Amino acid sequence: MLVDVIVEESTVEQVCSECDFDASAVGVGQVAADLGPVAGRIAEHLRALPADVVRHRPGPTVWSPIEYLGHLRESMAFHRWLIERATAEQTPVIPAVDPDASVAAADYLRGDLDDLLGQFERRVARLRETMARLDADLARRTIDLDGRIVEVALVARSALHECHHHDGDIVRAGLV
Repeated sequence: MLVDVIVEESTVEQVCSECDFDASAVGVGQVAADLGPVAGRIAEHLRALPADVVRHRPGPTVWSPIEYLGHLRESMAFHRWLIERATAEQTPVIPAVDPDASVAAADYLRGDLDDLLGQFERRVARLRETMARLDADLARRTIDLDGRIVEVALVARSALHECHHHDGDIVRAGLV
């Protein structure tokens, strides 16, 4: 579960009580470096699962591993889009998104694992490239994310947290 912690007047950091990821401890440059290996682990974990487990929902409100992958595929593109918007516009206003509705609409349970993994890996690579172009000033640019003002640096760290957190979800799903 993500818990909001006010760090500065206009900045919200997220600390995860489920996976122990501390978003405040990672700089944007390190996020770009860490995303590649984390994405690689996600791919390894998914490929190691039996086909029936990849598509199995452990509970009615818990995604299957392939649905987590689909969500991560979308999330990496969304994070890149947020960063690009913030670097092109002064504090763009971004409405909330509903990941459950998006995953349901995409019907990832019927998706091809290799195809989704390829799309995920390409989106991670593009996000890493976008992050690599950020300098200190751009990392401080802000976004109005559903009424909360957040810095681009937090958006970048959030992408890494998403991968780290959902990799744990994928591993746990394989143990069920």
